[in-house]
Amino acid sequence: MRLCMVQILDLPGDFVEPMFSMLKPSFESVLHPDTEVVLKPASGGHPPDHLHGLDNAYFDFLNKRPVIDALLEAQREGFDAAWVNCFGDPGVREARCVVEMPVFGACESTLHFACQLGRKFAIIAANMPGQVALMEDQVRQYGLQERLIVNGVRTDRTPFDEAWEKGVQDPRLVAASIEEVARECVADGADVIVIGCCGLGPLCTLAGFNKVTVSGQDVPVLDAVTIVAKTTEMAADIKRGTGLPIPGRVRGQALPSQEDVERVRAIYGLSS
Repeated sequence: MRLCMVQILDLPGDFVEPMFSMLKPSFESVLHPDTEVVLKPASGGHPPDHLHGLDNAYFDFLNKRPVIDALLEAQREGFDAAWVNCFGDPGVREARCVVEMPVFGACESTLHFACQLGRKFAIIAANMPGQVALMEDQVRQYGLQERLIVNGVRTDRTPFDEAWEKGVQDPRLVAASIEEVARECVADGADVIVIGCCGLGPLCTLAGFNKVTVSGQDVPVLDAVTIVAKTTEMAADIKRGTGLPIPGRVRGQALPSQEDVERVRAIYGLSS
């Protein structure tokens, strides 16, 4: 089986392998030995600095196109399924309307998995502008408001740029910062903690941090990359083994003809 991991950043070639090496521990222990994962940067997507400091819905909208183009390219290359490696799930809903293979987002997959592990969850987002509002909107979009604790979306104590820079050198620093917020969430009623960032989550995995122990009881801390990778593989397994249509193909998710896809893309000056 071949899975494609679409990275929303337009990564320079010499940065792809280091990024993949950092992400790989998050999923290699849970996927089948014969499952191949390929990282595909979104060509023309966000630059590597990810527009840090800018909270702008228009910029996020623009980035969806290269993400969807990367998914269309992955389909042409014969991948069995794909996921978008960003907790914002950019382009996932739109891609499902034109891509035949299963496509998943880190946020949707991880929040629904969290609901199977506990009654209430909390999200610890990256410390960047707009993240709390974005996560709250996603919780509402996925219909999970009642499963989120009060004030259930919180941010890491450390600004993301600083956390990333230090965490690449020593992931334990990120884990310690996340754990501090996680313990507060547990005290406020969370049974499960979701790390709402596909950069911080893998750093916590590298540090061996996946639970907090409170009064002798373990509370799971979820790396979204782990969960979405396994969800993507599981969906591909089910589709291959049973022929189940994944996703469903009615109403808004009905696939247009290839001719219509090419015609509409041409109207907007996009390649077929």
